[in-house]
Amino acid sequence: MRSSYDQLPDIYYESSRRIIQTPGELARRAFYYVQETGYLKLKKSHRASRKNLPSYLLVLVLSGSGILMSDGEKYPLQSGNCFFIDCTHPYYHESSADNPWELLWVHFYGSASAEYYSCFREHSLPAFTPNCFNELKMRLEELFLLNEASDLRAEIESSRLIVEILSLLLLEITEKEADEEPGQIKQREIRAWLDEHYLEKFSLEELSERFFISKYHLSRQFKRYCGSSPNRYVIGKRITHAKKLLRFSDYSLEEVARESGFYDASYFNKQFRKAEGISPADYRRKWMN
Repeated sequence: MRSSYDQLPDIYYESSRRIIQTPGELARRAFYYVQETGYLKLKKSHRASRKNLPSYLLVLVLSGSGILMSDGEKYPLQSGNCFFIDCTHPYYHESSADNPWELLWVHFYGSASAEYYSCFREHSLPAFTPNCFNELKMRLEELFLLNEASDLRAEIESSRLIVEILSLLLLEITEKEADEEPGQIKQREIRAWLDEHYLEKFSLEELSERFFISKYHLSRQFKRYCGSSPNRYVIGKRITHAKKLLRFSDYSLEEVARESGFYDASYFNKQFRKAEGISPADYRRKWMN
């Protein structure tokens, strides 16, 4: 039975529901966790406005229309649209008067929420139309039903679902961007060449000349599509190669460095520590049978 605090205002249809959660200590330390999730259907226009709220909000517009104001910009919204925002920034969302909307939403926080959101905003505006709308809807509905309980299992499953939701969003926007950007073909060619030649010695200047693209555009676009600069990408490939040699060969550390494309042993040691947090020698000791 709902208490008076569970009742929503008369502007909401009776089917509207909201669940507020308080995370346990483990969830707060280690998981993504639900702060609030719900479904609403409005009878008339309504505005919700907040700022300085430590939360991330994902909203799906199931029907109707309205607007989002975030970071000083207004975005019109209708059925099939979503918005994803950082609630520490001032925002409001408002349903239209002539076509009040129906929403499904979750406020969440924890774990690497800020990093996920930062990656999302590098590739997308806060309001968008996802092809995976139905998949997002299913997971938000599952999340809502799950949080009718308050226990460790619900917190673990909620964290899993939030990761799935965030992954769907990032995969969608990055794949869509790749399909729409003609430079993506060039970057695939560059990455394929690096995958084959990463053990060789070459410079960014030589790479730009080979693929007829300026150093500036090569670095910027490669990082956009692959998540790191060409240099960091190659270093990562070399570190992975070195780890195999450290584990499965009897090469000296100097030989491992040379065979992995690092022509300076001290530079190899520095880059290995940066990537793994330990020295190559310590890595070998920890991972050898």
